[in-house]
Amino acid sequence: RGEWPYSASLINALPYPYENNLEGYTAAGEELKSPLEVNDANKAEGKVIYEKMCMHCHGKDGEGDGQLIGTGKFPPPPAYNGMALKELPEGKMFHTITYGKGLMGSHASQLTKEDRWKVIQYIQELQKK
Repeated sequence: RGEWPYSASLINALPYPYENNLEGYTAAGEELKSPLEVNDANKAEGKVIYEKMCMHCHGKDGEGDGQLIGTGKFPPPPAYNGMALKELPEGKMFHTITYGKGLMGSHASQLTKEDRWKVIQYIQELQKK
């Protein structure tokens, strides 16, 4: 089935080797790297996905001020450019999108692995702001 890291053509075919626990989260942060080339096309696709799937909680600029948070029913997630997430490794981001973390649920059934990596490229741009 291939080895990690894998070729971009196999992104969605390979199993995810990290378990949904602290050890898996830590290992993903240390070992998991995106197989996608960082480029404007991937970031643009990531932005479209982000706006459909993430912005309602994380906000337009990733500051944790999305429309759903504005209802007062949920606490805001940390800002992408804040202390908690600014230096978050992409492997931990992928793990979080895959399994969920805290109040954020899993998005594995809604986003392919390739789409998750594209969203991460866009989030990394938001972290730089």
